[in-house]
Amino acid sequence: MLTAPVVHFSAPAPLAAERLLGEFHRAADHVPAYRALLAEAGVRAIDVRDAWAFSALCPLLSKANTFDRFPLESLCAGGELRDVGEVLTSSGHGGRFSFGVISRAEAASSGAFVDAALDPPYQVRSRKTLAINCLPMGVVVSSQCMTVATTSVREDMAVALVKTFGAGYEQIVLIGDPLFMKRLLDHAAEQAVDWRQYRVNAIVGEETFGEQFRRYVETCLGGQVLSSFGVAELGLHLCYETADTVAFARSRPAEAPGAWPPMILSFNPERTFIEIVHPDAQGYGRLTISMLDPNRQVPMLRYQTGDVAKLLDGDRIALRGRLRETLPNGAQVGLYKDALYANPELARRFTGATRLLFSGGRFTMHVQLVKGQKAAPVFERGLLGEIPADVRPSRVVLWPYAQFPFGMGLDYERKFSYFIPEEAGR
Repeated sequence: MLTAPVVHFSAPAPLAAERLLGEFHRAADHVPAYRALLAEAGVRAIDVRDAWAFSALCPLLSKANTFDRFPLESLCAGGELRDVGEVLTSSGHGGRFSFGVISRAEAASSGAFVDAALDPPYQVRSRKTLAINCLPMGVVVSSQCMTVATTSVREDMAVALVKTFGAGYEQIVLIGDPLFMKRLLDHAAEQAVDWRQYRVNAIVGEETFGEQFRRYVETCLGGQVLSSFGVAELGLHLCYETADTVAFARSRPAEAPGAWPPMILSFNPERTFIEIVHPDAQGYGRLTISMLDPNRQVPMLRYQTGDVAKLLDGDRIALRGRLRETLPNGAQVGLYKDALYANPELARRFTGATRLLFSGGRFTMHVQLVKGQKAAPVFERGLLGEIPADVRPSRVVLWPYAQFPFGMGLDYERKFSYFIPEEAGR
């Protein structure tokens, strides 16, 4: 007899349920690696007849038991790579890479997908739009209606594009991650860029951010900042903010005194089936995603992204952040990241990079200063004052830009580690 899974999910609509079961049986029949995983788990495909059985029986996937274990061909439908148009590469943040394989047909439709994603918040189909893609690692943004300029993490190039082309467009959409977005704003200030002469909005991805960061960036740009959540193995824009989700997040009461509020994200339940595995008393557990597109070369079912989330309803989640970003004091990394932006005068002096170290009962917050900025006790006191007393660090250490010892390569190409669990207690 089946036992109820320790999982939360919303019952999928008939079309989504049909797609979910279709993808399961496609993988069970045609993906060598998935067949092996089912056999090891003792799962018979004939027993998976609905979403409940799927969640109760099917194995959980991760980078470790897929990309680290099997050759990529074994993860593909038919056991071979065919007609590959693009490859998305993970950041390699944990020392290992995984890949998203996109067929030529999918690649050809990616521009329409991006336009459909950005049109509701920014009307990119009706406004002449310059999109400046500042994402690292060669992440491609395509469009059928926007002009797309790809700079990677070159703040000078992005600012030059704004100055040269900005006046010829009705709006600019900046696309990047939080740390680079801060660097771009700092460089723009050095170059005396007046963002207000343009209509500028931003899509920020790669990591979670808080309301203090949002307010800081929106104040600088004069436009709206929204988050987009993607995973290389699964795809871009899996979950995303809207004006409504941002308003909803701001209206929610704090879950606990001093707690860092989660991001509220929407998702398309006909594209992704989302489960929360092993939820705690508040409903937060491991974010687990199954992709429902039957044209994917690499079917991904019950794939765990390493994030902690809570299912709110059939198409919204509360995203708390990475699993490894829960700190020894019970707080979240995001609380300290966001504190750097609480006071705009102080925020202009920090890059946004911080390393949190716990040792011998003490907690030190190391902070990188922007280029040319010298440390001052008033900055330390000001930052400490922005952090709730019950989770306040024992001290703050401010580092000149080039002397910051926790290595982001100073090029913004690699994901930055704000906290490394293995360092705690040293």
